[in-house]
Amino acid sequence: MKHHTSHNFFIYIIYIMFDAGMTLSYILAIFFGLASAFLLHKIAPNLNGFIKFFIVPFLVIYVLLLLFRLIFPGLNKFGKNFKSYVAETTTNDIHAMSYVEIFPPILAVFVIIVVLLYTGIFK
Repeated sequence: MKHHTSHNFFIYIIYIMFDAGMTLSYILAIFFGLASAFLLHKIAPNLNGFIKFFIVPFLVIYVLLLLFRLIFPGLNKFGKNFKSYVAETTTNDIHAMSYVEIFPPILAVFVIIVVLLYTGIFK
């Protein structure tokens, strides 16, 4: 029976890590996990690399995902609302500027100029 309980625990851990998706809580947890690896590298440069760059960041990410789910359950909803607002505002602004029709020829001219500068034809 004990083996079955530990099996369920590991399934729960995997569920927490993969159920997060690309949400605000997941992005924040990844950021803090990478920051923990960076700080450990600066504070303890002689520490084993496996611990410094693998064990500690994953532990930080897992704990933060759990905390975000327990303490801030509306964090992902806020992230989705913010993403929708930014996408809608950006789309409306692009359509209002009417640069969508002008941009491809300008991009083509810019690419040609960059290629000509790179080849050194203007020397």
